[in-house]
Amino acid sequence: MDIRENIPLAPYTTLKIGGPARFFASATKESDIAELVRFAKKNRRRLLVIGEGTNILVADVGFSGLVIKMEIKGRRVSASASASASASASAADPETVLVEASAGEIWDELVDWSVSEGLYGLENLSAIPGTVGAAPIQNIGAYGADASNVITNVRAFDTSKMAFVDLSNEDCRFSYRDSIFKQKKGRYIVTSVIFALKKRGRVNIEYRDLKEYFKRLGKTDPVALTPKMVREAVIEIRWGKLPDWKKWGTAGSFFKNPIISAKRYESIKAKYPDAPGFPEPDGRVKISAAWLLDRICKAKGLMEGNVGMYENQALVLVTKPGATAAAVVDFTTKLIEQIEHETTVKLEAEVEWVN
Repeated sequence: MDIRENIPLAPYTTLKIGGPARFFASATKESDIAELVRFAKKNRRRLLVIGEGTNILVADVGFSGLVIKMEIKGRRVSASASASASASASAADPETVLVEASAGEIWDELVDWSVSEGLYGLENLSAIPGTVGAAPIQNIGAYGADASNVITNVRAFDTSKMAFVDLSNEDCRFSYRDSIFKQKKGRYIVTSVIFALKKRGRVNIEYRDLKEYFKRLGKTDPVALTPKMVREAVIEIRWGKLPDWKKWGTAGSFFKNPIISAKRYESIKAKYPDAPGFPEPDGRVKISAAWLLDRICKAKGLMEGNVGMYENQALVLVTKPGATAAAVVDFTTKLIEQIEHETTVKLEAEVEWVN
């Protein structure tokens, strides 16, 4: 197979930043994965798997290991899923459709297809850039929904066992923007994901922006709304907040929304009465990173050289030509430190640092 050397990674990331990969190869079938892992082990090189490069910040010096560009394609409606009790249970439900998508499929194309088929489950996750393989790794989420709500199984190559394995939803250890694939970084390479979607259902418009969108249209009954209507709403709302990907380098939301104790949230609210908080099932409170950035740092439209935050959304980092990874780290570190000084809350990057 074609393993290239010293390939610049900037063109493979949406931030348009990054030095070269020592080795670089594309995987178009599962057997490629096993072969490339063997190559990396033989040459004692680290592995990095990328899709569309939407959630990574590559160091200016690049990556000294092997980068695998995930290009395994394919999508099928699965009558039964691969050897899983949870998936089998879903298959037994006549209202549930199991959809298996390969890791290299474009995420939003899968969402668009599911909505065109009238299936419920993915519509709130519309217009998220990237590939299917990133969905379980990041446990991607938006507008009141998470990928883990509809994932039943993940097929992956276990680099420790040197074998393909099937993980159930429970095996994946999903939590907020987290999973076993991040907790045991480098062990698993996701090759396909099975989603349980519904033929009939009730859309979720509880998220504030969605609720207000449909309220303006006089459509407040979720039963009367379709996945297509929700997808269109999400796309309109998202593109009102996000930059033009052709004009700017960006990875979308750069930070996670912090989850803090109720006591800490109350202390912040005493100082900033407008601080929005969203109760978590365990009693903690999720606080908006975008609000923290805008309220504390006045981050909307804030630029330092070729790096800054988008004028319409304080959570979205943008870069201009000539930006460096070092400049991004310096800029975001200042924001983190300022917010921590004012609130004791330390923001965590959602974007993965690669060096």
